[in-house]
Amino acid sequence: MMGAHLGVITCDKCGEPMKQEQNILVVAEGTITKSGDELDFQGSCVRYACHLSCWDGVEEKLGERA
Repeated sequence: MMGAHLGVITCDKCGEPMKQEQNILVVAEGTITKSGDELDFQGSCVRYACHLSCWDGVEEKLGERA
């Protein structure tokens, strides 16, 4: 389980508020503090947050680079 406190409450994709019990996707920047069979992560900031239903995926953007 992971937790975060977001200062901006709107979806970065559609601009609508993100509300309690909605599924969201968060992209965070940070550092791996321990590695092995599992990774420990220390986050420094959230780069992107949106409703899960708004997420259009990374695959599309990665495909444009090829």
